[in-house]
Amino acid sequence: MQWWCAALGETWTWNWRAYPGVWLFVIAVLVGLRAMTGAGSWARAPIAERSAFIAGIITLWLSLDWPLGPIAAGYLASAHALQFLIVTMFTAPFLLLGARTGLVERAAAIRPGSATHRVGRLLVHPLVAAILFNVIVAATHVPSVVDGLMPKPSGAFIIDSAWLIGGLIFWWPVIMPVPQYERFGEPLKILYLLVGTLFHTVIGMIMLSAEFPLYGIYELAPPIIAVAPRADQQLAGGVMELGVFGAIVFASGVLFFRWASRDGMAKH
Repeated sequence: MQWWCAALGETWTWNWRAYPGVWLFVIAVLVGLRAMTGAGSWARAPIAERSAFIAGIITLWLSLDWPLGPIAAGYLASAHALQFLIVTMFTAPFLLLGARTGLVERAAAIRPGSATHRVGRLLVHPLVAAILFNVIVAATHVPSVVDGLMPKPSGAFIIDSAWLIGGLIFWWPVIMPVPQYERFGEPLKILYLLVGTLFHTVIGMIMLSAEFPLYGIYELAPPIIAVAPRADQQLAGGVMELGVFGAIVFASGVLFFRWASRDGMAKH
């Protein structure tokens, strides 16, 4: 039994496998976020926030556990791209939305000027957050890194957890109202989302245009479906391009209509 989904190099079967490390990780995220938000915040949170938190936990579990987890770890590059899309573009914002009330209350209690306040404000500054996120995206898609880490449960865990951390950092300036940054309203948030995910486009284009498979772990994986490795890689590129773009367009649309509605009310 493996504690985390990793590439086995074995013929794929649809026989269920247990990955206790995934279960413990999901439970740790759930318990950790509830502890960070403080006692009673769940009761004070609107139903929409509670639903978002539940959706975040469910999508995290589904993306990391069987069957998507092991397929993404060692069989299909397209499944790996789908896993990345779910964790960074759905799970991360869902969790932040779901913990919003409690996290805002906790952040407000931090003494201004303290080391915690300064470090936290720097970490989620839009420019810093975008840079950190793209560094994580770039590092976890380098072929030598993927081929080196994915065959080991510890290595696969590093990549999967890095995606979640990067996603939380990236979405924080958009979703959380604290700390406040002057002039970083909805128009700049939309620009932040569009510019901050441009690197996905680069990765997707490389996957789509490469004449040979980039990742040995997927090129040499036992076949799971009748799709050539290069076609699978192109599908992965499409997921990176269209999937992330779709999520960003949707989020930008929400921000735009919220901004337009607030602007309209101000004029009246």
